[in-house]
Amino acid sequence: MKRALLFACGLAFGPGLCLAQGTTPGGYWEGTSHNHEIPMKDAVRTLTRTVDADFWFTVKWDARRNMGTLTGEADAKYDSELKIDNLPKVTVPAPGGSVKFEPSVGGKLGGDNRRRYPIIGVLRVDPATGTGTLFLQKVNAPAGTRSQQLDREAGGSAGFDTPMEFVLRGDPGVSGAMGGLAGSGVSVSNSGTVSADSGMGQSASANVGKSVGVTVVKIPMAPFSPFTSQPGKVSKRTGGPYEAVFEERSDKYTTRWTAKQARGERESAALGADAQRQMDELLRRIERLEQGRR
Repeated sequence: MKRALLFACGLAFGPGLCLAQGTTPGGYWEGTSHNHEIPMKDAVRTLTRTVDADFWFTVKWDARRNMGTLTGEADAKYDSELKIDNLPKVTVPAPGGSVKFEPSVGGKLGGDNRRRYPIIGVLRVDPATGTGTLFLQKVNAPAGTRSQQLDREAGGSAGFDTPMEFVLRGDPGVSGAMGGLAGSGVSVSNSGTVSADSGMGQSASANVGKSVGVTVVKIPMAPFSPFTSQPGKVSKRTGGPYEAVFEERSDKYTTRWTAKQARGERESAALGADAQRQMDELLRRIERLEQGRR
């Protein structure tokens, strides 16, 4: 019966795919990841950062060790925002009322917020149960001198770790809180002066500095990994492919990624020396974890 099913599968999809999805967790996988963090939150400042990634990888399966090493690629989109609230407010007195100037400062990533970078990982599966673990890691840019880094970036080999630009701006807003005859003529000049005209030939103003729409500072922000140091849980659906899920939540972060075997094939680039060292360290870490459980 099993041989007949494999024969039918081979006619439909090809024997290579049937082996990948029917008997081993090796072969081509695809996945998605969402990571949202609040690394800073106090009475004034709230910083959030998010990365959403589509990724793929190919598993080289070693049936003797029930383990596979994998290489692939992630296409990630980053977002980050800083909000600063509860800043001191400026009230401008005016005949018949007042004008409240409520400044707000914040920041966001610039337009260059996408990165494509290699990923590595290790897959462990118990063939008797079809369950196991999947570790995924973003490959870091090669180490070296500043001159070597610049040469690699110029050649495009290290562009995936090029810092993005976080732009912090002063972006104040103005709201009128005037009644009676003083309900008109509220304005902000490019110099940062707030003024109010009562409509009766009288006016009041306050200069709050040249912060209106002016860039305060640009901060480099390194692309962070869409994965954590913890593994996803692997399982095999009845009559279907292997899949892996990771999810972790707290009041400061949400991380979820999923991956599963898919139809198709894709060649990943060979590991460079630095990426191979990263893979070797991951294998050593997994070995230490397994020894600790024994």
